[in-house]
Amino acid sequence: MTTTTEPTEDAQPGENWFLLMDPEWRPATEHEPPPLEAVVGLWPVEEDGQVGKFRANPEYIPADENSPSDPLDAVLRLVLQGRAEVDHIQLMLRDTLFDIGMNGDGRPLITRSPDDLLCVVVASGEQHRRRISAPEWRRIDLDELVVLLADGVDVLFNPGGMASVRLSGDFMRETLMMGEEEVAELHARHHDLTGLRVVPWEPVAETPAE
Repeated sequence: MTTTTEPTEDAQPGENWFLLMDPEWRPATEHEPPPLEAVVGLWPVEEDGQVGKFRANPEYIPADENSPSDPLDAVLRLVLQGRAEVDHIQLMLRDTLFDIGMNGDGRPLITRSPDDLLCVVVASGEQHRRRISAPEWRRIDLDELVVLLADGVDVLFNPGGMASVRLSGDFMRETLMMGEEEVAELHARHHDLTGLRVVPWEPVAETPAE
């Protein structure tokens, strides 16, 4: 993961951000800029040094077609494999932007899950959007998703993907309502989990040169 000021579709000129690279990409020279298709996504760095929500890169092409498309997709896979916990999904949902399928009339697209429950459709990355027929897509965060979510409707993530998951509407609302202390406790609980780390990023002040 590197910092850069090169523009991407989701970034504005002059912004700083952390890039998440495809693990198979290697630069030919020390200062070679990464091609857009090798960038999984980015975290914008705000003026106060805090890191914003992850944004998936729609131009990303995985070197391995079976690789996760983004961090949320990766966590969903790990949970299904029993290598991560539901807490990890909650932390990732709070810190990620994703795309919701829309009807074209301002309302979310409603479909049925494999277990025949009403759901809105959410894609965590472009690879998942390509499998889904929707009149339009809207990039949103968890707060906006909960606003769009009607009572009795769940959320179907990445339908047809390797880690397609239905999360209940109540689970999404509970995740949004988590307090800062509860979130910090979850980060502390999982910071040393073998094979997976979900930790908050804290800016480090630069030491003046002597």
